[in-house]
Amino acid sequence: MHLIDFFDRIYIIHLPERTDRYQALSRELAGLGINIRDPKVRFPAPPRPTEANGFPSIGVYSNFIRHLGILKETLQDGLERVWILEDDAIFRHTLRQKDEQDKLTQRLAQDDWDLCYVGHAIDRQALRSRQLGLVPFEGEFLWSHCYSVHPRILPQLVQYFEETLVNPPGHPRGGRVYIDGAFNLFRRLHPEAVSLVSNPNLSSQKGSCSNIAAAAWYDRAPATKPLVGASRAIRDELWRLGSLQ
Repeated sequence: MHLIDFFDRIYIIHLPERTDRYQALSRELAGLGINIRDPKVRFPAPPRPTEANGFPSIGVYSNFIRHLGILKETLQDGLERVWILEDDAIFRHTLRQKDEQDKLTQRLAQDDWDLCYVGHAIDRQALRSRQLGLVPFEGEFLWSHCYSVHPRILPQLVQYFEETLVNPPGHPRGGRVYIDGAFNLFRRLHPEAVSLVSNPNLSSQKGSCSNIAAAAWYDRAPATKPLVGASRAIRDELWRLGSLQ
């Protein structure tokens, strides 16, 4: 089964002004057989907070409440199968193959998981002894740019994320943290929640300027910007081919 047929909805976290990312993700999804204009693909309107509300920056705060808003909508609409992507997601070329998508959807159709990360930052060595495919992983890791949540765990997850909006920064249960950190803390506080991760990793983040941090000097300087863009494009393609972690 193709991914677009398996999921009830695909949410994409995107800023409309980032047309470069929209075009790039459109090509990435097309490689998976997904039309970015498919009715199942949703682009929730981005919140535009005017202050950081205790988060490290306005961008971090905005990103957090966008993820939370999607999870709340998923819960409210009673959806069973939702895939959440950030607009800088890229995918291994192997995932373009129908049999690879079949393996992924067949595993997700089982009822023994709570969180699934098709993309993650786990070192390849940490997964070397594991079988291939979607495998349980108990350790901590970052990235929340490409994941799915089982409806069973949604109420607890939404409740916890809302708690971290109230807790002050530095609170032992988490307060005003990056969305990646909030997922990590949730898994730490709920060790019974089963997290699946792809082995090998099937999604990474495209090399591009961040949406939540100020652009580095080399992304602003006319002399270096084209070179940086070209080197990132090479790195991304090598990653898609499996030459890089």
